[in-house]
Order: sequence, then structure tokens, then C-alpha cells
Amino acid sequence: MTPKEKAKELKELFTFNCRECDNSKISALIAVDEMLTWFKNHSYSTKNYDAFVFYNEVKQEIEKL
Repeated sequence: MTPKEKAKELKELFTFNCRECDNSKISALIAVDEMLTWFKNHSYSTKNYDAFVFYNEVKQEIEKL
């Protein structure tokens, strides 16, 4: 899955599940920020680093939506 596809998936997930769908982009950004914080607070294995880079790209794509 590409960062762009993941960004759309997260936004759609929050659009479906939130009461005020205008906030779905904000909710998706909060979720991604939580993941990025977790990655920052844990040691960087190659797998963690790859996921950190991926979710940074996802965040950029969400911001474009």
C-alpha cells in the first residue's frame, strides 16, 4: 500500500466512524501523529525506521486531501 492509499484509507475510516465528518481529516492526522510519536519513542530498528518514513509520507498525503 502506498502512503497516498493509506492516507485515503485512514480519512475514509474516520469519515465513516465519526459523528462530524468534517473532522475526519483531523482525526486521521491525530492517529498518524500518535503512530509517529510511538516510533520516535522506541529504538530504531530498520523495520521501525521504514514504518516511520512511511507514516511521515502518509501524513503528507492526508494534508493534501
